[in-house]
Amino acid sequence: MKLLSFSLLIASATSNNYPVPKDATCLNQNDFEQGTKIIDSPGVYKLCEDISFGPNGPRTGELPGEDAFDPDEAFGTNAFSLGFFTAISIASSDVTIHLNGFTIEQSAGHALMQRFFSVFELASSPFIPSAGPAQFVGDSEAFFAASNINILGPGVIGRSSHHGIHGNDNTNVKIAAIEFRDFEVAAVSLNNVDSLEISDCNVVQNRHDVPIVGLFS
Repeated sequence: MKLLSFSLLIASATSNNYPVPKDATCLNQNDFEQGTKIIDSPGVYKLCEDISFGPNGPRTGELPGEDAFDPDEAFGTNAFSLGFFTAISIASSDVTIHLNGFTIEQSAGHALMQRFFSVFELASSPFIPSAGPAQFVGDSEAFFAASNINILGPGVIGRSSHHGIHGNDNTNVKIAAIEFRDFEVAAVSLNNVDSLEISDCNVVQNRHDVPIVGLFS
């Protein structure tokens, strides 16, 4: 089944268990200190602690400047031309991520400054070529839409200035046993997805404490 567009705003949950392989690759906070974690090869991954995404931010007690949280030269592709658009970019097929009982979310400071964001992006870019407010896929770059993807709980996908999970042109996606909270647009938004299973998820609430109005961005 192919869906031209799918957005999840509310669902109910029942308990479910997805065993985490012992040899799954750990994702820790330090994997995100420089920016987006790009997964570009098949594999099984797991969160090994809570993740708050806010790379290159101001020091504690300092106010963010205009260049706070900006990507450095290591993120030189067009996809990052408007900043870090995701915490985890899945630019591969055959990837499973276990939240492993932890929470992954955008930090409060990054959510204030980066008003276009998804905790998980199931692609190499937030838009397909020739779409969006910028040229996110350069002339010499390739757009990769993830396929055969599992994002499994238990765990929480938390604060995001846009989406919890976002993607375009994906195939065979399973999202299960996850609690979504504090997103500003939708828990899950997948455009032109082919074969999607969402089960045992709980959408607690969208974000209620947004500190700014839309004109800020």
